[in-house]
Amino acid sequence: MPIRRLIRGGGVSYRLTHWATIYGGYAEANRAPTPAELSCAGPENACSLANFFVGDPELKQVRAHTFEAGLRGGFTIGTAGRLSYDLGLFRTDADNDIVFINSETLNRAFFANIGATRRQGGKVHLAWQADGWSAWLNYTHTDATYRSGFVEDAGSNPAGDEDGDITVRRGNRLPGIPLDKLTGGVDVRVTPIWTVGGDFLLQGGQYLFGDEANLTPRLPGFFVLNLHTSVQVTRSLQLFGSISNVTDRHYYTFGTFSPTGSVYLAQAPGATNPRSYSPAAPIGGFGGVRVTF
Repeated sequence: MPIRRLIRGGGVSYRLTHWATIYGGYAEANRAPTPAELSCAGPENACSLANFFVGDPELKQVRAHTFEAGLRGGFTIGTAGRLSYDLGLFRTDADNDIVFINSETLNRAFFANIGATRRQGGKVHLAWQADGWSAWLNYTHTDATYRSGFVEDAGSNPAGDEDGDITVRRGNRLPGIPLDKLTGGVDVRVTPIWTVGGDFLLQGGQYLFGDEANLTPRLPGFFVLNLHTSVQVTRSLQLFGSISNVTDRHYYTFGTFSPTGSVYLAQAPGATNPRSYSPAAPIGGFGGVRVTF
């Protein structure tokens, strides 16, 4: 069975003033390859769907070393309200990281240890609590990069070289991880029993899976807005409702490359663009009753 266990770790915090505490920590963890990864762990074992279970490990365990430090606290501004904050920096270095590498066989790939990767950046959390309303804001900057280079088959990536390969170099960004992400929200108590609010997500672009060498344009960033409300009818009974993606924004949460010449696409006959996106859900509403015993 795959395991994830903490090898060792620790942290420390020190209160500088009544409104600020400095903290730091270190953790070291490992992850054993999963059965799905082990069943598809080499060029000769490339697969389109990893669905076998094996007991003889073909891959090294991933080991991660994480450092984190920051400043957090809060203070009250007269009768206006209270501001809480958490400012931090982090870095996780992973050794023997496992990635899904394209095979020379069409529509197949395999898992392999590719060396080191790094995820580092900073985070900001702000929360405001006042009489009758509250608000929060989160920002994360994540610089996720390969620290070791490797060569893989380009698959359906049109940016492959004359040999049909792409070369991933030290410093190339990991696909699927946006550099910047901002979330926030606000809740207002209109009456003692009625609350309305909203939240948003603003996310930057990300490289497509299959473009580990960062040779093609990134998946576009997006902004999405959601609204919600609730009425506390009694102490135990609450009515609630929400609207997601209020502006019906068309955006994509995942991107990769798909074959167009060798596979017929009934929904897009004659397609030549191999970029394939996963669309997000359109505008939607939801409501219900919540009972607390």
